[in-house]
Amino acid sequence: MNCINNISRTPIPSDVTMLSLQLYYQMGRNEVYQKLFSKDEVFLSLQLSYREAYAFYKCFFSELKIPESRLKTLQLDSTVANNKAEHLYKNILRIFRVIHDKDAQKFHLNTTEISDLAKILYVNYLSSDKLSFQKLERSKHSLLTSEITSKRELLEELIKKVDEMHKQKQFEPMMLDLNFIVDWLHMDIFKFEEQRPLATLILYILLLQENFIVTRYVSFFEKLLLNIKEYQSLLDKTRFGWSEGFSEIMPLLRFMLKMYLSLYQQLYEQARDYEYENSLEISKSDYIENTIDKLNDVFSKEDIRLKHPLISDSTINRTLKRMQEENKIRPLGKGRSAKWIKLYQKEKKPKIQEQLNFDLE
Repeated sequence: MNCINNISRTPIPSDVTMLSLQLYYQMGRNEVYQKLFSKDEVFLSLQLSYREAYAFYKCFFSELKIPESRLKTLQLDSTVANNKAEHLYKNILRIFRVIHDKDAQKFHLNTTEISDLAKILYVNYLSSDKLSFQKLERSKHSLLTSEITSKRELLEELIKKVDEMHKQKQFEPMMLDLNFIVDWLHMDIFKFEEQRPLATLILYILLLQENFIVTRYVSFFEKLLLNIKEYQSLLDKTRFGWSEGFSEIMPLLRFMLKMYLSLYQQLYEQARDYEYENSLEISKSDYIENTIDKLNDVFSKEDIRLKHPLISDSTINRTLKRMQEENKIRPLGKGRSAKWIKLYQKEKKPKIQEQLNFDLE
């Protein structure tokens, strides 16, 4: 509880304050985004849950080698997991579907729900003993006897302090939740070794419930995957001086603020494209072809999905097939990660100097 106990004495650098102000300015459009995407909220949530699950798996469990084609198949409810790694991925999918289900119950920060979340994440992957709380030995007044208790009690005490701080509204929510996660992570609450995936997942849920709604529409873990080494390094740094109450948490907070600012910028662009798509009178297939025309000579279906998250895979596939039959593109390989190459040269616009080079004769 060293971070939470010392949070009131933590100096806030001016750049962190400015980043916080910029982030809350972007959050002022939350209601606009919610209203804009309301018609397609169910479809968006399902697609985002798949993307978050995939990126979360790649962030923390990339050493478990599951073929890309199999990861796609495991998204189907009818697919049965064949080994521990596949059970883990099915668990991850289940968690993100619940998180992004608008009718799901709110996550309450208490020991029971944290324990239940750990069990859902690691069921059929870790043993039940590994998912239990660590034991803590406390000495009595007698030199010959000691009392064995669970670290669950320490977690309950930590959560109680965090709840009181939330109610008093004395601290910025992201900073408070981040301090809680760092404390919880370094207290080694559970018996299993690597607790960062669970800690990051809890932070993700808490911030979503703190009105950082950008992760309802844009993938947080895809962005984290691009910066996962830096994130892991910053988590490592928070351990230095933590036992003395001087954990270096500001670099991690600065990192998270920049992450969420970047996500809000991405959401702004996605909302702009969404409004534009809805105002178009041309067919979706023609619109996809226009997007392909602007992509690099070699591109993937994922590049198209990023530009058009609300257009179905069947529409994208029909467009690719039509363009292939028209001899405009051809595939480079097969499967989820297959690439496509253009068979035509995009007409280049003349440069300003070329335009001004008139032939006066």
